[in-house]
Amino acid sequence: MHKPPLSLTAAGLLMLSLLITSCGSKDPQPDSLYVRMGSKVGIESITDQLVANVGAETGMANSVMLRSHKPMLDAVNGVNGQPPTDPTRLTRLRNNVVDQFTSLTGGPLPYTGKSMLAAHTNMQVTNAEYTAWRALLDQSLTTNKIGTKEKAEFTALIDAMKADVVNH
Repeated sequence: MHKPPLSLTAAGLLMLSLLITSCGSKDPQPDSLYVRMGSKVGIESITDQLVANVGAETGMANSVMLRSHKPMLDAVNGVNGQPPTDPTRLTRLRNNVVDQFTSLTGGPLPYTGKSMLAAHTNMQVTNAEYTAWRALLDQSLTTNKIGTKEKAEFTALIDAMKADVVNH
């Protein structure tokens, strides 16, 4: 038996419905690390605390992280009385970190920013700077009352990227 071809309208509707269902964000699994860390609000709170912790550390006289963060700070704050060259740089970084943490933990949207290697090439992040950053991340997780199991799972995901961050 011969089947009639799909009409152009029917084919268009079929393609549109496939596109809509394939482009939607996935729902996180109820037991995902993302959900256990507080979902969007939790990830944003952790990130905001981390940004505050790093900001405080770079403001200290004996800062370990100032060298690697100085280009961003100068772009946001300006240098020698000059206006900032990129006042939104910190906000963009914060949002990329939220997206990456969301993706790493099984959240609904993929991370679309640079790879850690691409983002850190030519920064020459040292082991000491990475260790200081990790301690500040741990403080952020503690401040946000992230459980021991979740903290261990999350930091294992973070530490798996260390080789792409340090000494490039």
